[in-house]
Amino acid sequence: MHGRDEVARLLVAVAANVPAGLDIRYRSVNGDPASILFERGVPFAVLVLDLNPERDAVRRVFSVTNPDELSRVGG
Repeated sequence: MHGRDEVARLLVAVAANVPAGLDIRYRSVNGDPASILFERGVPFAVLVLDLNPERDAVRRVFSVTNPDELSRVGG
């Protein structure tokens, strides 16, 4: 998937299925800016942004929702 419009549509569609009341914390994950979403204190998802070298645009968005991988994410 490429382009702002396609990515924005996907994120909006995914957000419609996310539980209400998530706590969002901003952290660095593997050296990249990330948003960690928690449901009742347990990691629900991680969104990592791959920024261009000038850090003024997003090149890629990575999403992790696998519970096994999220068990390594701290608060």
